[in-house]
Amino acid sequence: MMRKLSLFLLVGFVTAWAGEKTFVLTNVGKYRNQAKFTSSAPLETIVGTADGFSGEFTLDIGEFKRASGTITLQVRSMKTGNSTRDGHMYGSDWLDAERYPTISYALRRLENPVITRESERTVVKATAIGDFTMHGTTKELPAQVTITYLPRSEKTQSIADGDFVLVQASFNVPLAQFGVKGKGTIIGSRVGETITVEATLFGVAK
Repeated sequence: MMRKLSLFLLVGFVTAWAGEKTFVLTNVGKYRNQAKFTSSAPLETIVGTADGFSGEFTLDIGEFKRASGTITLQVRSMKTGNSTRDGHMYGSDWLDAERYPTISYALRRLENPVITRESERTVVKATAIGDFTMHGTTKELPAQVTITYLPRSEKTQSIADGDFVLVQASFNVPLAQFGVKGKGTIIGSRVGETITVEATLFGVAK
């Protein structure tokens, strides 16, 4: 009896994880890994972009609750359209790219996934929970995500050779919580105390 029960539990465990897939960030055609960040302050609004992404993540494409992986961004890939301002952003008063050249997000799970399946396309809206590391400080940070999953097919082969996902994420980064103090009283007047980030990530299954 115990042997049958153990076998049943083992089969159940394997079945539960049968939908697990690992995706590697890849730039393919019009699908690019990129982000837009916005600083809104009384005296100025700054909009920048970033594209120096790398990493991989694993999803259970059955229930979309189990998730893990790490996404990394090169700080010097962040641009605001003004080279002088970019130099200040990379400097020791701000992101200090010399000491902390990367920003990362270690995904731990997805919460409250709402799943819509249409033909071969699966769209999931959820809250991603992970550890955000910037300027040498790590804190838990939630992100609102929309995940579009497409399994490999004749239609998708023109885009990527394998299953792929498109992830659209949005989250807020409070600078003070990550030890970014800026210079003088700029934060709060010309730079927002919280930075809004919108990212688009494209991953192809291993």
